[in-house]
Amino acid sequence: MISSTKNSVLGLVELADTDDPINLHGSTSSRVLRDVFHDRLKGWVRSKDQWRLLNNNRVCVILRDIGSQGELELAAAKLGRIFKEPYYHRGRLMPLEVSAGFAELNGRDEDLKLAMQQAGIALKQAQKSSQLFDVYLSEWGMDASDERELVKQLEIALETGALQLYYQPKVHAGYRSLIGAEALMRWHTKDQKIITPDQFIDVAERHEIIKPMTWWAIKSAVARLARWPEQLSIAVNISPALLLEDEIMSVVQDALEIHGVTPARLNLEVTENIMIDHQDLVLSQLARLRDLDVKISIDDFGTGFSSLAYFRDLPVDEIKIDKSFVLRMLESEKDLAIVKAIIDLAHNFSLKVVAEGVENLDIANRLAELHCDILQGYVFDRPLPVEEFEKEYRV
Repeated sequence: MISSTKNSVLGLVELADTDDPINLHGSTSSRVLRDVFHDRLKGWVRSKDQWRLLNNNRVCVILRDIGSQGELELAAAKLGRIFKEPYYHRGRLMPLEVSAGFAELNGRDEDLKLAMQQAGIALKQAQKSSQLFDVYLSEWGMDASDERELVKQLEIALETGALQLYYQPKVHAGYRSLIGAEALMRWHTKDQKIITPDQFIDVAERHEIIKPMTWWAIKSAVARLARWPEQLSIAVNISPALLLEDEIMSVVQDALEIHGVTPARLNLEVTENIMIDHQDLVLSQLARLRDLDVKISIDDFGTGFSSLAYFRDLPVDEIKIDKSFVLRMLESEKDLAIVKAIIDLAHNFSLKVVAEGVENLDIANRLAELHCDILQGYVFDRPLPVEEFEKEYRV
């Protein structure tokens, strides 16, 4: 909530991607839309406010002297009215939908960076719930000092080896034989606790620490592959932001060459939602990674913004059905239909299909009947420390 004292609010306002069949990237229509977007924003901000472009479709705004949630809601309502007015280009109605995320700003440099991160979280929340705007709430995360301390502790954990990779087996759906594993990060604290990524990965992704953590995970997984039989593979999760960095190419290539590992044994997993932003750049980067002969997998498939238009051209090798569908597939005809449709669609494009969240043999057997390729879940094993994994599976 916005405090009752007069303060500044940082906002991120983003023009939504269009579903228009015309290719807007680099076209005249696209430039016109961006110009209208910028012109209408000029009519929204006041003379005492500040704003600057972050990219063609996103603007950072600092609203001065906002003293209450009500004042911010009035400002957001004005934003909605300005963009609700239809715009026609050459007699054709053009979509002008925006979303906004807001966070309080106290004025210090370190607070500006944090407010940007918090506004980004609020923006994603607004887009996820199809609302015009949302405001960052402390319940979504932690306060600034706690977050900075967590990042500091993650840096120490990375330096001291407190971060470890656990391995969850992936098995052939028909033969139930081991074909590889997914590498999952675990943080071993000084007080003997084991912390899973859901408790720290979101914070890591808002800070630079996610980069060395991910590069370490890739290098460690490849080093482990060098010790395993040639038929086994390892999957590593990649943060969406890092996929767009050129450095990932050299990290992957160097690791494979240093350890003499066949590239096809490394599987990089990215979430489906990465396709929402920078679609052309994402497709290009995925294609570059595949040129190295590594495998690419789309994780959590079915929960994002799937589109046959981009699915047709996806430079990937594997689709992972989100576990939310797998867990309910025997009780829900709709979930079963979704699972079957994903398997059939993927196979029509010569892609393999992994089902995660397989928690009992009935589900495993049904997935095999549907010709799913690979199974992963607690019915086979939980993520295991590497020594335990190698002993259990005689690797």
